[in-house]
Amino acid sequence: MDLCLDKNKTIAMLRSMTGFGRVQKNIGNASVSVMIRTLNNKQLDLSAKLPFRYRERESAIRDIATKALQRGKIDINIIIEDMANIDASVNSILAGKYFEELSSLGKTLNLAPPANWLEILIRMPEVVGYGTVVVEDEEWNSLFDLVRKACEATDAFRVSEGEALTDDLVQHLNIIESLIPEIEALDPERKQLMQERLQKELQESLPDIPVDQSRLEQELFYYLDKLDISEEKVRLNKHVSYFRETLALDNGEPVGKKLGFITQEIGREINTLGNKSNFFEIQKRIVVMKDELEKIKEQLANIL
Repeated sequence: MDLCLDKNKTIAMLRSMTGFGRVQKNIGNASVSVMIRTLNNKQLDLSAKLPFRYRERESAIRDIATKALQRGKIDINIIIEDMANIDASVNSILAGKYFEELSSLGKTLNLAPPANWLEILIRMPEVVGYGTVVVEDEEWNSLFDLVRKACEATDAFRVSEGEALTDDLVQHLNIIESLIPEIEALDPERKQLMQERLQKELQESLPDIPVDQSRLEQELFYYLDKLDISEEKVRLNKHVSYFRETLALDNGEPVGKKLGFITQEIGREINTLGNKSNFFEIQKRIVVMKDELEKIKEQLANIL
């Protein structure tokens, strides 16, 4: 069975843009943890919070995360904990300034003072200094490897979230696809009613004027042809199939934007069907299609 065309199965590995990953490792004399959070965003928006010791190579850390995670709002936080045998000093004056400003802000916002003041203050910029910082290549390589592992953990989270999103997308797509044959079945009745309505309007507008039957049939054919929806149904079926095929791509490349473009084409055909059909029973199904398509668009906003 061709899975990409099966309504109930897909082999896609979609990635949500919502992700989280945290890894920890002892590097030299310190315990280092890397935490990454990602959220949906149309473009790449990456921020990195690094200890002073590692700021020198921030661009390299950003490059690793960008290559691995590609798109979305990405927050990287690297923390050095349990440091031993490292020359460190505390700027108590600066810490006091932070304390005063944060306390004042808390009073202004009517917030209760935190119980972990010390933890907060030592994480503030430049409160803790480390003297002359010399990071050897071995430590940099260990750090970069840790960042890659954090990206891998975040990506695994994204894939897990993507599986749930894929199931939802397929369900909404199946509903749209199931309504196409219903519209096809209703189309003969729609055409018959339209033909009768046009004939009646012509007869009522020209009651005493002889009408050439051949010319009348030509005019009816002309108007009915303009309101024919056969091409729209064919194109809609093709776009739905293409959406399903794209879902089933297993090459590891992001498909969120491509699915968004296909969704636009599906919406265009649904709108044209609704505008041309002018038949209540078909219009009801068009409304359901539009509702399901909006749900697909909402889900795609969080697909990489």
